[in-house]
Amino acid sequence: MPTWHYDNGRAGLNAHETSLTPENVSAPTFGKLFSVLVDGYVYAQPLLVSALTIDGGTHNAVFVATENDSVYAFDADSLGTGSPLWQVSLLNTGETPITDASIQPVLGITATPAIDLASNTMYVVSTEALNGAGSFRLHALDITSGTEKFGGPVTIQASIPGTNSDSVNGVVSLTTSCLQRAALLVANGSVFIGFGACHSGWLLSYDDKTLTQTGVFNASPNLNGEGTFGGAGGIWMGGGGPVADDSGNVYISTGNGPANGTSAFGESVLKFDSQLHLLDYFTPYDWAFMDCKDTDLAAGGVLLIPGSSQVLAGGKSGKLYLLSTAELGGMQASDAGATQTLWFESDLIPPYSTSCTDNQGKTWKTDINSYEIFGTGAFFNGSVYLGVTPTALSAPGPLRAFAYNGNLTPGPVAANSILMSSYGTTPFISASGTSGGIVWVLDHGQPIQSAGAQTTAILRAYDALSLNELYDSTDNAGDAPGYGIKFTSPIVANGKVYITTGHDPVSTLNPEGELDVYGLK
Repeated sequence: MPTWHYDNGRAGLNAHETSLTPENVSAPTFGKLFSVLVDGYVYAQPLLVSALTIDGGTHNAVFVATENDSVYAFDADSLGTGSPLWQVSLLNTGETPITDASIQPVLGITATPAIDLASNTMYVVSTEALNGAGSFRLHALDITSGTEKFGGPVTIQASIPGTNSDSVNGVVSLTTSCLQRAALLVANGSVFIGFGACHSGWLLSYDDKTLTQTGVFNASPNLNGEGTFGGAGGIWMGGGGPVADDSGNVYISTGNGPANGTSAFGESVLKFDSQLHLLDYFTPYDWAFMDCKDTDLAAGGVLLIPGSSQVLAGGKSGKLYLLSTAELGGMQASDAGATQTLWFESDLIPPYSTSCTDNQGKTWKTDINSYEIFGTGAFFNGSVYLGVTPTALSAPGPLRAFAYNGNLTPGPVAANSILMSSYGTTPFISASGTSGGIVWVLDHGQPIQSAGAQTTAILRAYDALSLNELYDSTDNAGDAPGYGIKFTSPIVANGKVYITTGHDPVSTLNPEGELDVYGLK
């Protein structure tokens, strides 16, 4: 598991899982094996490398990065003494993680790192402060020891000409008002890093051996956002990350912001080369409503459907966009440039019309539905599996399968209900080849930093054929994980399931994070 959602297409499938099957994943035989504590919340997905040599021993190693700017390597199969195989802090003397940020109580490493298995290098972006001044750094860590490689770390900086409200003397610059939430991508000799949660979104590329910057893209250097949060094309992707195809192209989705097809690309799916030259784009025809109503397309990630030349995206409006990588479709009336648009559940709860009046007094109307997409689909045996968050108590779900044959056809729906504030879910699938498929999801309940009282997360497993539930972590006493952390998702490898949660509520002084490990008892 070297990267978020398994591979650079973000397929979310481990097809080499021979231990866990629909027959043995049930309350009597399956449950929580152990947990280990770390020094801060873990918003990043864990990563895993099998048969790795560390200090002369061979381990299946699982890696965890925290908001306290620490990275850990643990034995993936055994609690042992609870001590890590190695642990490093990415803070220099006198530095701290950033406080008073969008993530509480501290902001350090938020995005899922990425590992290059050819060189055993993990690429990580840290956020830190010294004497009140914040910075981002790109680290290249040896996964056998945690030591820095390639002369790293390097400070991440970016500036381009621009005239939006953030510009100073005609220049727009990246600052730590942004959040590095999107998972990192390592592909074609480059590391790709996305930023959002500030005014205009950024995508940067760095050479993976020299750590020199090779590309800079800003989603809206000249125009300001209009919506509730005033964003202009943030790149956060519900915790997912940029996608790479076999031809060296990179794809992202962007959040709220203006769109004009030339210099502003809010609410869009974008295609780049490895130096971040923009090659193509798709923007929904109702992007102005989406911008006004805080209906980010980048609330969800992008899935490159395996064996195809199509990508799938979707966000808070609940609409899915299936796009051709050869021609994304630009901006056309009724989204005529898309291969297909469809709703998650129009056969269950129909879409409805709504409107929004923007900061300039213009009123925009469109249809939305009773779900929001805060994640990325997974692909298995000719079907896309997608998790969502309902916006109405009557909405069923949280998980649905869509048969794929060049277009998507809605299929089975999981019967469980989840809270409207759960912010998920991104499914992960384990299987042995084309058989024994299990869909794993995290129900975050009331996650950390939600408006309600925080609750422990729930790990759920479904039969991939029927979406009948096989197991959830409320079945057995002692199986409960820690508090839910929004947008996080599980991974499955070597007969075990790994999730990251919060050990303590935000109100606790120096709250700890938790890695929870499940498997056959």
